[in-house]
Amino acid sequence: MLVEVSTSNVLLIEEISMKQKLLSALVVAAVAGMAVNANAGVIQSSYKNYAAEVFGDNTVVLTAPTIGYALALPLTGTAANPNSFTIQWTLSGGAVWNAAPAAATIVLAQPDGTVAAQSATTYQVAAPTLSADKTTLTAVVTVYSNYTTGSQVVLGGGGAVQVTKVGTTLGAPALSTDGCSDAVASVNVTAKLTNAAGTEFDSNFTLAPLLNTTPIVQSRRAIEVLALASSAFPRTTAGALDTDIEQSKVDVLLPSAGKLFTNTPADITASTTVLNLGQVIVRDRAVLFDLNGTNPYSVGTAGFGTNPATSVGIVEANGITFKVAGKFATGGTVTVNANTIAAGGATVVGAAIPSTVTFNADRTEATVTVAAADLTDAAFTKDTNGSTPTARRLNVIYTVTGTAQVPVAQFKLTSGQLNKAATSLEAPNVACPGNLYNLLANGVQVDVRNYVPDVAATPSGGWKSIVRIINTDEAQSADVSGTVLHRNGDLGASAVLVTLKPREVVYMQSAQIDAKLSAAATATATAFGADDIGQNARLRLTAATSSIRVQNYLYNPANGNFIEGSSAQGDEGPTLAVRDSVNK
Repeated sequence: MLVEVSTSNVLLIEEISMKQKLLSALVVAAVAGMAVNANAGVIQSSYKNYAAEVFGDNTVVLTAPTIGYALALPLTGTAANPNSFTIQWTLSGGAVWNAAPAAATIVLAQPDGTVAAQSATTYQVAAPTLSADKTTLTAVVTVYSNYTTGSQVVLGGGGAVQVTKVGTTLGAPALSTDGCSDAVASVNVTAKLTNAAGTEFDSNFTLAPLLNTTPIVQSRRAIEVLALASSAFPRTTAGALDTDIEQSKVDVLLPSAGKLFTNTPADITASTTVLNLGQVIVRDRAVLFDLNGTNPYSVGTAGFGTNPATSVGIVEANGITFKVAGKFATGGTVTVNANTIAAGGATVVGAAIPSTVTFNADRTEATVTVAAADLTDAAFTKDTNGSTPTARRLNVIYTVTGTAQVPVAQFKLTSGQLNKAATSLEAPNVACPGNLYNLLANGVQVDVRNYVPDVAATPSGGWKSIVRIINTDEAQSADVSGTVLHRNGDLGASAVLVTLKPREVVYMQSAQIDAKLSAAATATATAFGADDIGQNARLRLTAATSSIRVQNYLYNPANGNFIEGSSAQGDEGPTLAVRDSVNK
């Protein structure tokens, strides 16, 4: 007896068969340690890694790489009985397709890479369409011949396909607030295949390596802006400590009395009024591409800071601005100078570069700006690193008058950025905060290592410090300064605590000391706080004299306990030819 099978029943049988094959593929993928066919339902794209800085504008248009989807199931059809399916590519990260591409941009390739021309005997692609928000590209493909497992549907295989609105996502790593992020940003595409009945097939996998999502473009920061302390400059190839690093201190001994720097041993500035705080460096951190996907985005490229919005492969810098925190002497100035590396490896400070420098009211922060015209190849010298220079350096120079007291300070690069031209499509490079020069004095420095600050009196059960300070110098008066040493090692507020005549002695309670330090505190040089409670606090005492002596007593008026803790502190005074036991 003949049984008539309707067309709908045939389609149902084919659909059941396809689902059974799909289930088999999923089972294989789920079995631990079992290999899965590399061509099974995998989307692939040979994406580029771009510099995040080149995505400063959200209207940038990029040519997407070819996006291939290897089929997990065979597709069969004939001229008399064709088979059709719908494929969709959806973008993530706010990106959109720039326009619906021509049908010819989508091709079907056999596993060996053979691509037949579209025809009524091979396959045909209907005109692709875009969703209302342009995130999804849809194409209907009709198959008139057989395409085995591993055959690929390739978007972009027959011509360029473009994406846009990628700047917000891909530019984000360059705008990291701390400037140090190593974040990677991606724009992904997800493929979805549905049959003529609207049922998803082949692409509805959830386990690797059966993937239907892949990046089509990624970005990271190509350039970083950072600080290098001059005390840590690279030494000469001979390893000498003389003229290639900075070693100056505040010379608090007679006759300079804290108004000049030391110049012994010789250092990079070899001056009693000039100190090299360090360098602000703009350098490559990775080899990444400009918008054309061919030229690297590098500080070593000729024409740095020129041709805004006209060329690829050029860092279109529009000046640099940065802030240096630290206590600056009255009348002191900050300048920037060019830099070179001598043949022997030593750092050489070049000519001054025009800059604008402003100080805040209490002279604890200097804002430095170098205009675009002064960030040229000649001034903003590239490292002499063969044919591929990878860094540009600015020396930060601090000059004092020689007539005003020079405070000890911990100088830091706190913020800033390498600006980009207003007409450029590029994003600025945010500076990575870091330490510059830690300026100490060459006089007596004593750290009271078991100091109990006033904020710790109540939490400690009433304990307080009583500090006895003695000027043991026979001829020189001493302005004794106190500096907060925070638990994390940062130098905090500094203030003159007392002026002592030769051989004079004074007692000071922690409440008196902390009141003076709190009055001198700033946003960047803070007083003792909650983090310094619990045996973490230290008090640094310095004096413009050849010697002071400090004794520390711990007293608890609530219970009458009294302890001398003087043995837990150190005298880090100047290196003199002769130090007697009294001064030591």
